[in-house]
Amino acid sequence: MSEKLFENTKEINIENLITRINEVVGEKFAILDEKDDIEKWNTVPKLLLLEEENAKRILSFVEFMDSLLVTKEEKAMYVVSLCGLIEFGHLNLKDYEEGSLFTLADYYQNSSIQEIEKTISIVGDNSLLMTVRDKTLDLEGRKELLKKIVNEAEQTGVHTKNQIIKFLEAKIHEMQDKYYDELVSQNE
Repeated sequence: MSEKLFENTKEINIENLITRINEVVGEKFAILDEKDDIEKWNTVPKLLLLEEENAKRILSFVEFMDSLLVTKEEKAMYVVSLCGLIEFGHLNLKDYEEGSLFTLADYYQNSSIQEIEKTISIVGDNSLLMTVRDKTLDLEGRKELLKKIVNEAEQTGVHTKNQIIKFLEAKIHEMQDKYYDELVSQNE
């Protein structure tokens, strides 16, 4: 069942968002599936500290998300996930548009803080996100592609910023010439 976090878009502001997320989590605390989800949830009040441009971006993200056919609990977890990315992945919201933020929030939902810190330099690349989004509309398919790319980066020992840049450039170029099915079946 799809429910909006906010029925009236005029109600959407940072203070109301924090209150709403806490209400949803309070109604169903079990949505905080992992230990690190609680730590990410604890960063939600820090939305009050966002610069104006980043605050507008998160509110725009919430409006975007409210148009989706997912439950209010899932929407709350996307916001919690995004807050974890801001805090632990040092994500600058104004560098992304809503669809890419949603892809990131979905990918890192119920992930550990260590996983965020370890992989955000790869998964958070805007060009990579756009390329993955172009390959499939399916969220599970996007996650599968991103996991595959992260695994490949780990296997090839990509660690430094220059190595990551070169790896991502090559990976994006390779992905542009293939269909989704070719990308997920490759190296299986």
